[in-house]
Amino acid sequence: MTTPRTLDKILLDRLNAHPRKRIPFDDLADAAYTSNPALLTAPERRQLLAEALAVLRDTGALKLPVTRKFWDHTALPPLPQWAERIDPPRPATSRPPTRSWVAELSFLDGLRLSPHDHHLFTRLNAFLLADGAGSELVPLRDRAFELFGDEKHLDGIHDSKWVLGGFLSIKDHLRAYLTPEPLNIIELGPAPWLLIVENTAAFDNLRRILRNWPHRHEVGWLAFGDGDRVASSITTLPERLAETGQSLTEILYYGDLDYDGLHCVILASQRSVSVGLPPLTPANGLYAALLKCARRTSAVVTPEAAHNVSAWLPSPLAVDAIGILTSGTVVRQEALLLTALRKVLAPTNGALRQQLATDPGDAGPPYN
Repeated sequence: MTTPRTLDKILLDRLNAHPRKRIPFDDLADAAYTSNPALLTAPERRQLLAEALAVLRDTGALKLPVTRKFWDHTALPPLPQWAERIDPPRPATSRPPTRSWVAELSFLDGLRLSPHDHHLFTRLNAFLLADGAGSELVPLRDRAFELFGDEKHLDGIHDSKWVLGGFLSIKDHLRAYLTPEPLNIIELGPAPWLLIVENTAAFDNLRRILRNWPHRHEVGWLAFGDGDRVASSITTLPERLAETGQSLTEILYYGDLDYDGLHCVILASQRSVSVGLPPLTPANGLYAALLKCARRTSAVVTPEAAHNVSAWLPSPLAVDAIGILTSGTVVRQEALLLTALRKVLAPTNGALRQQLATDPGDAGPPYN
């Protein structure tokens, strides 16, 4: 059984794989959230990240900013805007000897590689010598187990300096592809839209309402975003569409009104566009209803940060969202109860898609 990596090891792996010595903290946090999605919504996530960074700093693996302005003080404990890798000096005897490489790896000729990279490319060199370039494409973890006996050995290689620099191709050199967890979709109707919902209770509430909608031609697909997982699972949607023959002209999203929820959907929208899908657009009708619900106390978000993540929403809703975040509150999807949601989405209110996507404005008092 593979021993789970600790958070400091996850951050260190991302730091070592980055093409530059100085890496934005968001890149490190992304590695942590990708490895452990539950961390994104954990109340203690900042404390855990700060402790992991402190471990790496104290062991001499990285250095952190000294000046206050390079730290994020929107909540406690403060977190740095960047971290800088400290490469330990290596004695000449520790460097692997130079060697000849196959044509596909000729970019390595004359380079002095670290032991880690030398091990990686030596195995890959042998694979290509054995006509690996003609191998069938397989999941990256399958290839990692074949070459290294460890299915997780190549995790994160897509963020390495070799791949980001355009030297190493996962498809052409490793003959592999990434396999993110698929987006959990229910095909409720034929309408060409998909609604992604962040949390389980809200997903179940909408599933109950939409599966009983009397006008079936108005209903599209419903997907469970599962928090920050949607940023990777959205990339599996084109294959699902190809398998089913369904066409989508719109992808709607409905999540919590908090910093993490809005930041996550912006990243997911960028990745959606990168694989040829429409950008994620807000389910304005649902967000407008959510804004009338009870708020919870949370960390205060700076005006600049609140403005950046709220820009994804249309102007009237964005202004309200900024006010929520900067006042030290959030609104969770669970605040919009099933009974209230049935009043928001009702066949007598008009076409379903318009109810989901159109901001109705201040149509009534707050929901209880």
